[in-house]
Amino acid sequence: MKKIKVIVFSILAILLVLVMAEKNRILSSDTAPKQMEEDKMTSKQDEVQIEGNNNVENTTENKNAENTKEDNEDVKPTEENQNEKTTEEKQNEKVTDDKQEEKTTEDKQNEKMTESKKDEKVTEDNQEDKTTNDSKKEEKVTEDKAVEKPTGDNKSNNATENNKNEKTVYLTFDDGPTASSLEILDILDKYKVKATFFMLEPGMKAFPDAVKRTVKDGHGVGLHGVTHDVSKFYLSPESALQEMQTAQETLLSITGVKTNLIRTPYGSIPYLTDSFRKVLSDNKFILWDWNVDSDDWSASNKNYVQDVIDQLKTLDPSKHAPIILMHDRSGTVSQLPELLNYLQKNNYQTEIIDNELDSYSFECHDRCYPHNSSKAQ
Repeated sequence: MKKIKVIVFSILAILLVLVMAEKNRILSSDTAPKQMEEDKMTSKQDEVQIEGNNNVENTTENKNAENTKEDNEDVKPTEENQNEKTTEEKQNEKVTDDKQEEKTTEDKQNEKMTESKKDEKVTEDNQEDKTTNDSKKEEKVTEDKAVEKPTGDNKSNNATENNKNEKTVYLTFDDGPTASSLEILDILDKYKVKATFFMLEPGMKAFPDAVKRTVKDGHGVGLHGVTHDVSKFYLSPESALQEMQTAQETLLSITGVKTNLIRTPYGSIPYLTDSFRKVLSDNKFILWDWNVDSDDWSASNKNYVQDVIDQLKTLDPSKHAPIILMHDRSGTVSQLPELLNYLQKNNYQTEIIDNELDSYSFECHDRCYPHNSSKAQ
């Protein structure tokens, strides 16, 4: 029943609507079609516009979505690429740093090698310069020698031969100082030769200036005792020692020089026996005699120089160099230049006696005896 009622109601409603519509159609029959057409067109335009808007919005949204998706997809590879790039850059930077370090090391090694080469080159250059200079000097010397006159060659050869044949001689003067001492020193200085003076203590006190000059001029100094009296000097070993010690102290006070070199009066033969020698040696005195006696003290010997020359010719220099005995006296002075001229012309080189030389003294054998013995009488 309800369904029937509904259906009936619906039919009535439809009829009512139809009636109303018909009425309206009649009232607006002139304008209705046009208006309906405009409405229809407007409705269609609206639908088209709405649909277009919707399509635009959908399209925009899709594009945005696609763009977003693509951007996301692009961003991800980009980040990955950047990360990869960062890793590669770090690796590249590390490799670059390693290469730079290797390069720096190589550069340093190269610089070191370069410096070494430079040093070697400098050394080689210096050696070459030195060799060149030496060669030039040698060539210059050769040229100089080549242009020298024969006289120069002879002089050079003579000088070489003189050096090879040069001989040592010791000039010694006893019994000074005296009034002749300064004159003897002048002659020695003129010839530029040196001698050794064995001095007596009283003469040192009497001529202190001569003693000082002897030392100043570079001559050797020794002791000859005090008294020069055989009976007093050779009285006992102790008397001989005392005289030498006294002379030693006097020389030291005048010149500041202490010497241990001694020559006993008249030589050590025959009175300087073993007991004398031992006492003097124990007190550090060094005994010196001679092997060439000029005999210049003898009034009968007016040309002592020739006697010296004769002895020099017979002396064997391999045993000992000549030790010439002379005396500090006026008779010796007058002929001294003649002797010095001979020595220089025959290549003798004068030297002084000092503590470093091996001493030369007479050997007793059977020739020594005490002064107060029966042999002395």
